[in-house]
Amino acid sequence: MAESKLFGRDLRVALRAPGLDLVRDASGDIELAEGNDNIEQALLLRLRVRKGELAPLGWPDYGSRLHELIGEPNNSRTHVMLMAHARNAVERDPRVAEVQRIRAEVLPGERDVVTLIMDIALIDAPNPLNLVFDISLESR
Repeated sequence: MAESKLFGRDLRVALRAPGLDLVRDASGDIELAEGNDNIEQALLLRLRVRKGELAPLGWPDYGSRLHELIGEPNNSRTHVMLMAHARNAVERDPRVAEVQRIRAEVLPGERDVVTLIMDIALIDAPNPLNLVFDISLESR
């Protein structure tokens, strides 16, 4: 219950490319994301939204700059920039104390997809949150 109070509650969304869908339970009601599920969902959404995209709604600093690296080569320079942009975006959430560790991996056979793996210290949480986020560098 403490995590639910600390990390809040929001509508659960399915993060499907290219957009988002609300998730319904078996009875047809809209599901809620609570506690750790909510903070994880919130951070993933923050990484997906382009920084400045929500400025007209009063959130000019919300989002990330990850989109700026789409079309760049999948190399160590790009990986360092992806990690820096992800760290900056995640640490802007007031529920995040710090990103303790972040690394970029490319799975075999995935030429254009980089997986970012983060260990995130949350305020008043005893254990870090492990967040995994895939970003495609492929230009569309």
